[in-house]
Amino acid sequence: MADFHVDSLAKLLRDIKAKQPRADDPTVAIVTQTTHDDSAVTVVHDEQIPSTVNAKNIFRHPDAHPLGLDLLLIDKYKEEWLGWEYETLEHVVPRDFGIDRISDLNLSKIQAMKTLHLVDTFWQRWEVFVWCTMPLNATFPDFHVMQVPDVLQCLVAADIARRVREDMEWSEEIKHYLEAVHLHDGILLPQPPLDFVEVDTKGLPVNMGDVIDRWPVVRSSKKAPSGDTPEDEQLRRMLSIRAELERHRAQLRQQLGVLQHA
Repeated sequence: MADFHVDSLAKLLRDIKAKQPRADDPTVAIVTQTTHDDSAVTVVHDEQIPSTVNAKNIFRHPDAHPLGLDLLLIDKYKEEWLGWEYETLEHVVPRDFGIDRISDLNLSKIQAMKTLHLVDTFWQRWEVFVWCTMPLNATFPDFHVMQVPDVLQCLVAADIARRVREDMEWSEEIKHYLEAVHLHDGILLPQPPLDFVEVDTKGLPVNMGDVIDRWPVVRSSKKAPSGDTPEDEQLRRMLSIRAELERHRAQLRQQLGVLQHA
């Protein structure tokens, strides 16, 4: 495990993404072309994907939570699996769990979780943060085009990471990167677990004192303000993001409950 480095992560994720997905992989939607009023319309059929994650489909379901996959592997193999290449995971996990295969998307999630366990660079280098953040949000990382995660994706990734390791400090490089993400998305008051980020709001037409004062009431009531001031808009954005983060947390609780009773 000591030989696992950032370059290893990049190679693993590239290799997974480079594979040709199987037609029966439920993480790959079936796309057909239809015609309506002489215009080509793309219709995506996703009826192959079950509505909920369960113990039988978690290794192939696109909504499988990375922490759920991680805990299943730890429960089955302890720390041994952290030293396996993805080819070993592809062979051993289906055999031991009685399934046909692991989806490529979930292999990417598993490799991102392995990174959180083994190296510190998720908390230190922006490119590793992005490479892990994308699969932790059910998206393949792109090594040819720079991806920019949004604030919600960063929140979800940081929320997962803090459940894996609580001893890590965020580097100044990551803090500046996350500040830029917040500014890009127009979110000026970072929320936990990213409340360590400081966003420079000097010169912006927003009364941050008003936002800070009103936020606890908006957060607890879950009622978005209806006004049209910059402060109202800021609070609406914050509430929307918080609701989505809570949805991700609820998804994890639901999946863990299903796995515990399997």
